[in-house]
Amino acid sequence: MRLFYQQKKIGKKSRKLQKIPFTIEGPVYTLKDLLTQLVTQEVQNYNEKAVDTPLHIYITDQQLEEAVQHGKVHFGEKKNASVQSINQAISTVLQAFEDELFLVLHNEEQLNSLTTPLTIQEDDVFTFIKLTMLAGRIW
Repeated sequence: MRLFYQQKKIGKKSRKLQKIPFTIEGPVYTLKDLLTQLVTQEVQNYNEKAVDTPLHIYITDQQLEEAVQHGKVHFGEKKNASVQSINQAISTVLQAFEDELFLVLHNEEQLNSLTTPLTIQEDDVFTFIKLTMLAGRIW
């Protein structure tokens, strides 16, 4: 089943959310199941990406224009050669949700619990919002 998740584009100029497609293979009954599948896919993609050691570093004019749009020029290389643990990543994201470090919206409806039953249909959109802690002083 094809779903989408939204994230903010890199850079300060754009305020639009970018829809990124992902597919789920197994059954998803709760938010915990969804987060587990999404994190598993992302960690596997990261671990499969080879460490780049190019002989010549260059970018095309088109890649430079795209980088200007994002506000960051990089060559897409992976600097860390270590393989990340899927189980550790899953436990980290579940703990982060329980600690309310991010919100999850399912088609503009907030999900408050990992065990709340989900009814997912094709092309549903999940939005992840990272919450930032504000610090200040009181005089």
